[in-house]
Amino acid sequence: MTATPGGDEVAALVERYRLLAEEWDEKQGDAKRANRVFDQHHEVAKQLRDIEGGRLGIQALLTHPVIGVRLLAATDTLRWAPEAAVPVLEQIQSVRDLHAISAEYTLKAFREGKLNLDW
Repeated sequence: MTATPGGDEVAALVERYRLLAEEWDEKQGDAKRANRVFDQHHEVAKQLRDIEGGRLGIQALLTHPVIGVRLLAATDTLRWAPEAAVPVLEQIQSVRDLHAISAEYTLKAFREGKLNLDW
């Protein structure tokens, strides 16, 4: 059985989540590097989503100034607070850039009940 991380550990994981999301956003022009960072980010997200403080930490990033951070946070937040995540994804979708396409397909899969974040 794995122990639940304490407050300081959760805060450190949320910070890692944010930093990896920012790095992923910066690397959008290089798919291979961006995908590597995305995989690392997803591993941190899976750890945080099972902890109340982790979910709250991710959800707090819905207003982050970097669009890629908001995109990843909103995607993860769909799992427990779709009422907070959907408007963020809709706003990103309206920008019409690479992130907009991701937001559009994320919302489509979510609304069809086909979004799988458990890989």
